[in-house]
Amino acid sequence: MKPHLIFIDIDGTLIHDDQTVSARTKEVLEKLQALGHIVYIATGRMRVHAELVRNLINSEVNLINSNGAMYDLGTQQGIEYLGIEAVQQIINIVNENEVSVRLFTPTHVYHNVTDKRELSVMSFAAKIMKRGAISYFKEIGEIDAKTVTNGIVAGGDPDKIELTRKILGGLDTLDISSSAPENIELLPKGVNKATAVKHVQTYYQIGRENTLVFGNGENDISMLEAGDISVAMQNSTPDVFEHAHYVTGTNEEDGVAEFLEKYFEL
Repeated sequence: MKPHLIFIDIDGTLIHDDQTVSARTKEVLEKLQALGHIVYIATGRMRVHAELVRNLINSEVNLINSNGAMYDLGTQQGIEYLGIEAVQQIINIVNENEVSVRLFTPTHVYHNVTDKRELSVMSFAAKIMKRGAISYFKEIGEIDAKTVTNGIVAGGDPDKIELTRKILGGLDTLDISSSAPENIELLPKGVNKATAVKHVQTYYQIGRENTLVFGNGENDISMLEAGDISVAMQNSTPDVFEHAHYVTGTNEEDGVAEFLEKYFEL
């Protein structure tokens, strides 16, 4: 069989809800790697968090992270940036609407979070990042805006989040997506998981007919459309099913491994 590219979202797809990768899934992926197939994790998480999941499998798993703003190409890495104009617009809008934002660089997280409950969510990130790699800001002059790859708006009144979504969605300097109803994911204009997938397909000269994609959320839809073997998890949001050719079991049922075992006759 010709080499295939396999792209797998993390949350709600690859891992169980307790943040683990099952022994079954790990075994299946390693068998496919041994047969010459190329495995990618494709996630909205920043790289250091994606690496934690990759390390639950093996170091040969490649990464697409930051929703496509960063991607592995052999020993090289592609990277896209939001741009200073887009960053300034985001900051103005979130400040005006009193919602929380996190802006990511390859190695740093900037945030405007003041709610202690939201800060506690970030404590996990702080444990695995270098000291000083997470910092508070209010204005653009307090951050290195040119290095920001992507961001996420999350936290605040739901009505304010929805208003912020409408305003950000009307900008022509960036694209938005979502991995959950209560968040807004911020990306460079024209960048998403699919653009990263296409860079990888070109690099390896493997076409969409030999590309498998697994996902469960809105931010996976573009990626699902980039491969002919597109697979929605049973726990996907309703709109995802419309963009997938196949459906497999839930993440808790090892749906990724289930499909791969059948497809590759393992």
